[in-house]
Amino acid sequence: MRHLRNALVVATALCLVAGPAAATKYAGEFMASGGGARALGMGGAFAAVAGDVSSVYWNPAGISGMEKRQALGMHSERFGDLVNYNFGAYAQPTTLLAPKWEAAIGGGIIHLGVDDIVVTNHLSLNDLNGNGQPDLGEQLLDEDGKPVDYSGLPLESDNSFAFLGTFAARTDYGRVGANLKIIYSNNIAGYTSTGIGIDLGYLRRDVFVDRLDFGAKIQDATGTYISWSSGTNEFILPMVKFGGAYTFVSEKMDAALLLAIDMDTYFENRKTASDYWAGNASADVHYGAELQLQERVMVRGGMESSELGRYTAGAGLRVGFIGFDYAYLHHDEFEATHRVSVLADF
Repeated sequence: MRHLRNALVVATALCLVAGPAAATKYAGEFMASGGGARALGMGGAFAAVAGDVSSVYWNPAGISGMEKRQALGMHSERFGDLVNYNFGAYAQPTTLLAPKWEAAIGGGIIHLGVDDIVVTNHLSLNDLNGNGQPDLGEQLLDEDGKPVDYSGLPLESDNSFAFLGTFAARTDYGRVGANLKIIYSNNIAGYTSTGIGIDLGYLRRDVFVDRLDFGAKIQDATGTYISWSSGTNEFILPMVKFGGAYTFVSEKMDAALLLAIDMDTYFENRKTASDYWAGNASADVHYGAELQLQERVMVRGGMESSELGRYTAGAGLRVGFIGFDYAYLHHDEFEATHRVSVLADF
């Protein structure tokens, strides 16, 4: 297991060092996991569910109509404790517009960090199988061609951040919202990057029938440039996320069942890395469900990708003005992802 961890860390380091010179496919991918354990437990099918403070990520239109202030903090560990992922958000109603517009403002921060990355840019790889990756049984070599012990190599950390500023309001045709997004990364080997982008959101409740909702988000709506300190630029193409949700209500049992489905559409030639693809366009489908009992206990399940078999599960507990949520994401080849979040309204 220790050798596998070392290989993963070195592979991560090589990818990060190469980042500034790489193509723009998957640029800004560190933001893709979203925020809040509730949404992950539902497989990321949240564009039409959006209605709490985590909406500053999933669909900025979702904070419109909030009656109280909300704050959320989340921590997630991926691939064991190799990758730390954190999310924080705050939103509140605002009087910037007349009450009928149900306007709200908010903000969020996304952080992805990888610690103890082995710095290998001064070494070469004894690449026995020629795949350009450090596999088990392969070694790093110094300038004299001698094997190097991992334990003696210097360690650095990699950190990427996204800061969101959100505004949303109600219109006669549904709720609309927008994010102003600032991206900053401090990578190993001294590389840094900055970028700025815009996300747009739309949310319509009770479409055609009661409790049927529709939501859409255009992420990086105008495209987002990321400028690296090396002089290289990357470009994040727009991504369109849209989905629907329907809630079955049982007043007799004081319970509700929420079913949701989302589709994320990309235009950066992901091909077989997605569930469906044609040419440069591809799409991933997310499925989610939440059973709510007495507005206090929640049980969730979902699927992030049918192609990759990434199943999710989760649970929530509401106690007074505080909510606790947990989510689990299954990986076939790596350790599972665990995510915990706490939400408070006041």
